[in-house]
Amino acid sequence: MKSNPIGRRKESESGVALLIAIFVLMLISVVAISLMVASGGESALAGNYRSSASVYLAATAGLEEARGRMLSGNSDYFNNTVAGFIPASGSLPVGQVRYILNPGPGEALGSLLTTYPDTEYATEFGAAPLSAAVQTIASVSTVTSGGTTYYGPLFKWVRINAATEKSLKTDVNSDSILDLVTPLYYDSGHVPKPSLVVTATPPASANQALEITALAILPNGSQKTVQYVVAPLTINLNFPSALTLSGKNIAFSGANSNVYYADGTDGDGNPPAVPGCTPNPLNSLPAIGVTEPLGGTGNKDAVTAGIPRPDHYSGAGLPTPSVSDAITLNSSLQTPASLNTLVQTISQYATIITPTPSGGLLGTATDSDLPPMSATNPATVVVDGNLNLSSFVGYGLLVVTGNLAYDGNSGWKGVILVVGDGTTTFTGAGGGNQEFDGAIFVASIKDTSGNLLSQLGNVGFDISGGGGNGVYYNSCWIKRAQPTLTYTVLSFRELH
Repeated sequence: MKSNPIGRRKESESGVALLIAIFVLMLISVVAISLMVASGGESALAGNYRSSASVYLAATAGLEEARGRMLSGNSDYFNNTVAGFIPASGSLPVGQVRYILNPGPGEALGSLLTTYPDTEYATEFGAAPLSAAVQTIASVSTVTSGGTTYYGPLFKWVRINAATEKSLKTDVNSDSILDLVTPLYYDSGHVPKPSLVVTATPPASANQALEITALAILPNGSQKTVQYVVAPLTINLNFPSALTLSGKNIAFSGANSNVYYADGTDGDGNPPAVPGCTPNPLNSLPAIGVTEPLGGTGNKDAVTAGIPRPDHYSGAGLPTPSVSDAITLNSSLQTPASLNTLVQTISQYATIITPTPSGGLLGTATDSDLPPMSATNPATVVVDGNLNLSSFVGYGLLVVTGNLAYDGNSGWKGVILVVGDGTTTFTGAGGGNQEFDGAIFVASIKDTSGNLLSQLGNVGFDISGGGGNGVYYNSCWIKRAQPTLTYTVLSFRELH
């Protein structure tokens, strides 16, 4: 029987085709499995990224709630809910700790720090804070409306405390010691940068540096701890004298009263003390400073000639009367344009703006139009017009865009800016026992129609009628009077 080679060849080819088909199927399966694994990996990575981003945003939301609520102009200002929660003046002592607590569904406010302890504080300061030094307040991120509770960002707590070299692990003054007990201050004029200083007696230009630390934890267990170092940013006004008159021509009539003094030595008056701040008597400035935009000494001579009791005007080691035209003004006080910008900035943060303008004419406000204020509750007041004070003592920052008149039983602790329309006057009338502590600045920036001048106009200062006990330079009240515009972030870091 003969063999059939053609049949054997066909069987052989069929076997090869089967092997190729099996190989292709295996290859497709491997590719499919790889795609499935890759897809799962991408999903896991995406999920991890979403969790990481969500917990980061929740933690930073906690930081921002704290930074916002530290401002007195914020409707949720801490001290509106808990009096003295954050010092309105002075410094937060090292060791004092403030917490914002933000419980989630089913969590109790009172046990939140037990459930989610702040282990980072002990890492920074070597031990947990003393319970007596801890105050807590509820977050405003969770709200209830119509019987339904809406939860905000899922941070658990935010801590606010004084920053030190030890807590920041930074040797600020390069003495090879990480100071645990002395608070850090931020002074933008301090060199070298980053402008932090270590001192128990900070200069008036320095503000305390604070740590804000937040912990966020998501339901899936993701967590993040982040931290700001912040310091208050103010208008940063400073003055070259107790009374500064800046104008083209100055008309000055001094007080005849034997009890009226103008004194440029820091703290020589008798105002209430500012907590955490001590005037420096070595800082002595002229009693009166004037500018000379026309050249010469005309304004200095006019002021000197208008002083009936020269020995009552002292400061800066100058012969009495202490009047100087060799002064340097803060950039915001130099021109009508810069002063107008300053007034607009202050107006944005004012406690009140009064009176209501009528028919384009300057109105006149009295002390009854001003808000309640005290040494512990100063105000920022903008009077868009004239102001007449009678037996009134104010505290804080006062801006008058017209003329200011007062009697001898009226005074002010802080800063007064009389930057008016037309010829600006500052008039004192009658005897009395009140005084002005801080600084007074008088200039004219607009004409009688309200148009901005190209250069400062004429200024009048008349206290020949008495005017109380005088004006005294006080750096602490100058600093205390200036509202905090924001808490600027000096640094940010992710801790865990």
